[in-house]
This record gives sequence, C-alpha cells and structure tokens, in this order.
Amino acid sequence: MSEDRTLSWGGLQADPGEYAAGNVKVAELSHRGAVEIPVLIVNGVKPGPCLWLNGAIHGDELNGTMAIRGLLPKLDPRKLAGAVVATPISNPLAFQARKKNTPQDGLDMDMQFPGDPAGTLSQRLAHLLFEKIRSTATHLIDFHTLGTPYDALPYTVFKRLPAASADTCDQAERMARTFGGTAHCRVDLGGSLNELPGNVAGFLDVQCLKHGIPAFMAELGSGGRIQPEMVALGERGILAVMHDLGMWPEAPEAREHRSAAKPLTITKRRFLYADRGGLAVDVAPSGSVVQPGERICSIVDMFGTVQEIVAEQMTYIIASRSNPPVDTGDRVAFIGIAWEEDERHG
Repeated sequence: MSEDRTLSWGGLQADPGEYAAGNVKVAELSHRGAVEIPVLIVNGVKPGPCLWLNGAIHGDELNGTMAIRGLLPKLDPRKLAGAVVATPISNPLAFQARKKNTPQDGLDMDMQFPGDPAGTLSQRLAHLLFEKIRSTATHLIDFHTLGTPYDALPYTVFKRLPAASADTCDQAERMARTFGGTAHCRVDLGGSLNELPGNVAGFLDVQCLKHGIPAFMAELGSGGRIQPEMVALGERGILAVMHDLGMWPEAPEAREHRSAAKPLTITKRRFLYADRGGLAVDVAPSGSVVQPGERICSIVDMFGTVQEIVAEQMTYIIASRSNPPVDTGDRVAFIGIAWEEDERHG
C-alpha cells in the first residue's frame, strides 16, 4: 500500500473511504481482443491490514467467486480498517472454458506461482497477479472447491512450510480456523507429500507464505455449480477473518454447516483411485467416517462388481465421487487417514 493509502490497478483507483470495481487487462488473444479480470477494491477510512481474496484460479470453481461477489459491495468503507482487494475470477480463460486448467497452454495456473513474465500464458498471468499481491496484500484467502465430479463439505487447508517463518504459518492457521468449516487440513510441506501430482511449490498460498503473507485455501463444496449454502458460508468466513484481524467491527453470527459436527484437524490425506473402469456406486458420503474393512465404494459394470474399495484403516471422507463413470486411475475419493478432534471449534 502506498503511503497515502490509495489503492490502484490499471484504470481502477480507490482512495480511503471508497469502493472501486472494474476490469483490468492482463493479456491479449490472437484477434487482439483483451483478456481481462474483474477486480474489486474496498478501501477503509482507517489504516489496517490488506486482505486479498482470490477466486476461480480453477475455472470451474464458483462458490468462492460468488461469495466475493455477494459480500464486497455490502462492505461499508467507513466501517473498515484497512482494505479488501478481490480477484474473484483470477483465471478468466479457464473460467470461460468451464475447465480447471488454462486451455491455451493446458497448465494448472495454481501451480505456476510466482510466475514467469516471459513464459506461457498461465505463467504470465500468475506473474502479474502475484506481483500485485506481493506488493499490496498482508493476508490472503484463496478460494477453491473440489472438482466437478465430487461432493464435499466445506473445509480449509493450511500449510507448514520450512521456507516460511513459523509466525506466518501460525497466522495462516489462525485465519483458516477462524474462517470455519467441517474440517481443517494441516499439510506439512517439510515431509513426504504425495497427495497431488504437480508443482506443489507453485501454489499461490505456498508462495504467499514464503513471502511473509499468511494465506490459506478455503474449499467450498463442489465445482461446476453454485451452491447457495456454500456461498453463504464463504461470506460469513470472510467476515469472521476480517473481524479477527481487526478490520471489521462486528463478528458474524455463528453459523454451522447442516452436516457439521465438531471440526477435525486432518494431518494426513490421500486420494483413492479406481483400478478398473466402470461406475462408482454405493459411495460413502463426504463427512462420514468409515471403519476398517468397510466399503468406501464399489466399481460396477453391466455384469457385476469389478472392484470393491474398502477402508484399510479408520477413514474420514473429505470428498466422495458424485459423477459415477470412472476410468482406470480416476479418483473415487479424497480421504483423511489421520486426524484430531478440534476443541477450538472453527
């Protein structure tokens, strides 16, 4: 933030006490048409933190985008200490294609940070976005959902990173727990990690942590659809974080997801994969606990059952398959295999 506390990007400018919203050009297509991202800025009359809200870095993940859209125009800058900057559709090309990855280069933009100003389109977009975040934000919430084929309850992900200060990681954990959810996933990047193929070091929240910006992922339900309950939880979570940071005077009303019990802190996660092609049926619902030896799902074809996937140990279902057709190697569930009950209740 500049000394006079004016925030600007492209043609947008918000002085203290102002709200500004509009599109910022970030690239060009072959016909010279502009690629733009929507940007929303609420600049408070009083100094304070700058909370950055990022959404739809994966183009089919919509609930966080709608939470940002719903909340920011309602924030009164006269009551706000600090500022909120939002990029609710940070990958407009993937959003337009209704796909997770950028169609022009096939890359997952959330694995490209801090980006490359001379790289592919995803890498250039990541560079432009991260340079602005690094120079502006003091805290960040990165909104996601599970992929379109899955059903999931709301949860958060915060990371422990050897390259980041313990205080920065502690602040990120506090933000995640304050935001709320049915579970909180603590991911230690100092150990062995094989949850997801790809460049984990390129995640937006990881790069923020490395640069001293407390950041976490808010996972709000399922992709490819707008889920009003998840959107409402997202709005409440943002306000809860803002209140905890001293940015907003009122704490939001307590609100639990209809399926929530006492939140869990998940310390070890992994995906389960189909060995055979077919249809995933009799799926254990997200948020459930499956005992050792019990069925998580069955893979069937037109003649019978070709694979039974059973729990090898006590298993928490973070996300379950809601789109039944699967090929060999498709994910059928995202599970927690080690967790603690959270007495702090997010």
